[in-house]
Amino acid sequence: MSELRRRKLKSSSHLKEKPKNGVGNSSIPVGVESRTPWLQLVTVLVGFSVACYVGYKYALYVKELHENDMWFSNIGQVEREISFRTESGLYFSYYKQLVLAPSITKGLYDLSHDNTTEHLRTINILERFNIYQEVILAVLYRTIPGIQESVEYVYFYINSVFALHALYIVALYCSAWILSGSWLAGLLAACFYIFNKDDTTRIVYTIPLRESFGFPFLFTQMAFITYFLKRDIGRLAQVACVLGIALNSFFFTLVWQFAQFILLLQCFAFFGVYSLGFTPKHKVKILYVVVIGSLLLVCAMMFGNDMMLCSLALSFSVAALVIMGVQKEPYAPNPTLLIRLVKLVLNIVLVLFLMFALTALIKTILNVESDEHIFKFVKAKLGYDIGRDFDSLLYLCEPAFQMLPRETYQRLTSGIVFPCYVPLIPSPSRISNPHHMTILNEQPELVYCTIQTVLYGAMAVTTLRFKFLWTPHMCVFGAGTLCHQGFWRFVLERAGIHKPSVRLKPALEELKELREFHDPDTVELMNWIKTSTPPGSSFTGSMQLLAGVKLCTDRHVTNHPHYENKFLRMRTKQVYQVYARRTPQEVHEILITHGANYVILENSICYSRMRRGCKLSDILDMDNGHVIEGGQPREGSRDPSVPRFCDAIKRDDSAFRRYFRLVFENRTFYMYKVL
Repeated sequence: MSELRRRKLKSSSHLKEKPKNGVGNSSIPVGVESRTPWLQLVTVLVGFSVACYVGYKYALYVKELHENDMWFSNIGQVEREISFRTESGLYFSYYKQLVLAPSITKGLYDLSHDNTTEHLRTINILERFNIYQEVILAVLYRTIPGIQESVEYVYFYINSVFALHALYIVALYCSAWILSGSWLAGLLAACFYIFNKDDTTRIVYTIPLRESFGFPFLFTQMAFITYFLKRDIGRLAQVACVLGIALNSFFFTLVWQFAQFILLLQCFAFFGVYSLGFTPKHKVKILYVVVIGSLLLVCAMMFGNDMMLCSLALSFSVAALVIMGVQKEPYAPNPTLLIRLVKLVLNIVLVLFLMFALTALIKTILNVESDEHIFKFVKAKLGYDIGRDFDSLLYLCEPAFQMLPRETYQRLTSGIVFPCYVPLIPSPSRISNPHHMTILNEQPELVYCTIQTVLYGAMAVTTLRFKFLWTPHMCVFGAGTLCHQGFWRFVLERAGIHKPSVRLKPALEELKELREFHDPDTVELMNWIKTSTPPGSSFTGSMQLLAGVKLCTDRHVTNHPHYENKFLRMRTKQVYQVYARRTPQEVHEILITHGANYVILENSICYSRMRRGCKLSDILDMDNGHVIEGGQPREGSRDPSVPRFCDAIKRDDSAFRRYFRLVFENRTFYMYKVL
């Protein structure tokens, strides 16, 4: 098992005046109208200089944390590669493949005609996976003069991601600046993000994940949207914002397969701002056109990827444009809150009906089933139709798809950001107050950000994986609240929370923690595969392990962690029967069908200590209609008469020797050749 162990060391200005409501209403991100243009310019230059400096230092900070955590500069190449766990290793393998290809043209051809990722099948990697970022980085590495002699390709990759996260910090900084009118709020947002990094990012230990590329573009796009929705900004500023929104929306959609679902949440927020009458129709129409254009352009670049065509964000955007096209401007001046809410409910019913109808029509015409597992998971998450579905149970048992744990709120509270975030969200009683309604009418960008953060929060509370989407937005809101110094003192006195400065020391102390990546069993396995098996041999096993096998050994694999394909999901369920109660003959027939030459079994899966019902063996038993070990019989279930394959094969009796031969074994893995 891999671990991070402690290393064995070798011997040897002031805040600007705010309105009474605590939120600035200037149409530019800084200053007040009484300031001279020169003073405004100086303030803007200082603010952006601080933003760039903070972003640069943050990139160095996470780079140092990664080095201290892994001792990346000291470990071997195989250890570096297996440190990119699960799907991270799969994505990095394509970057490595293109870097080491005889030519860029040959590398791109191999990616578009790949037969190693899903053995016995030839697939277009550029169509199936969001790996254009790997392609771009590999091309840059091979074409920039002198870069190959000065930087290893793995360092060029991770340093590029760290640099992208400098942009991420700048985007958060600018968003808080736009909302509050003070660049000091941007500085606080960056501090909140860094001081709460355990709950705001996982860049240090999952560098190649798609979210590591996607979040910087998402929050840059949101900063542009926030400014675009402000009242009374000039035409040139609007054009610049639209270009920024379009560019970042495109890159966000291009680099992450789940971008379409986050775009859907954004589309909900756009529709809410429009239906409540806080922003002009033409601005919201532009935003929907940008979403549609981004999805269709990425669909074209991914060779007609069907998940893009069937995206709910695409259907919702089209439906919203239809409704907006047949409606007049929603309100007369100063409508009541009740009128706004009634209009909002009616519009929501209409747009959802059109969205689902359009999605169903597209799926029927194109016969698309790639995303059916997502809808199964959503139904199961809501408590409907859980049953024995393998894919749903696999997701529901993953910690990343559980409810947000209570400890997260405690950490965010001790990190100050949570108690400063919650009071900023307007309650219904505050919104109905005429004074607050006037404020919201003047600040549609605040309404948008409020709706957006509520949607992100709802997703994060119900599904842990969305925490890293919600908490950065929380930092922006928290910083906006802290700009009101009277409120800040009140919170500190009542809640007894330390000042932000006390969080600096633990952050700096973390830089002194020196550990190293240590996984000798996996290193031994990968080295044995590279030296003792033919280059064209194929392997089957867990999705997470096979991503590492492909990266470290360049051998063929039967399955992998990218789960957005129906055939692959069916194949994964079949090859996972090695952890079910199956006869040797049944397992052998399955593995031969999928062309596997070797099967790798893991003790951590076969003898898992997860709670009952969430072990892979239990999920397989339920899916196969078997009674799970130690569980109660369910309707239609039966108790099989055969032992669990992964355990029984160790006895090496004649029933197994006919089909399998042990070729490798250590404390963690045991590998058999399929005869």
